[in-house]
Amino acid sequence: PSWLVLATQEVTRSWLQGIINASSREGSLPTTLKEAVVRPLLKKPSLDPALLSNYRPVSNLCFVAKVVESVVVRQLPQYLEEAAYLDPLQAGFRRGHSTETALVA
Repeated sequence: PSWLVLATQEVTRSWLQGIINASSREGSLPTTLKEAVVRPLLKKPSLDPALLSNYRPVSNLCFVAKVVESVVVRQLPQYLEEAAYLDPLQAGFRRGHSTETALVA
C-alpha cells in the first residue's frame, strides 16, 4: 500500500529508485506491476445494488507502477526534445508549441 511506502521512505527509497532505474534502462515495467485489481463500484448510491448494470469497473493499479509512470511522464518529453525525435511542426503535447504560441510568432 502507498501509505506503507511513504511511511518507510527512508528504507524504501533506494529500492524504489532501483525499480525506476531498471524500468528506464530496460524500457519496460515488470509484468506484476502491470496487473490491476478490478472491483465493481456502484455508479450512484441511489441505484439498485442487485442489478449488475448499475456497477462500473474500477481498476486499482500498483502504487509503484504509478510512481514509475509519473517519472517517465516527466522525463520522456525532455528526452524526445533533446534527441530531436519530434517533427519540427509537431505542436501537440509540446511546451512552447501551442496554437497560442504559433499565433504570436
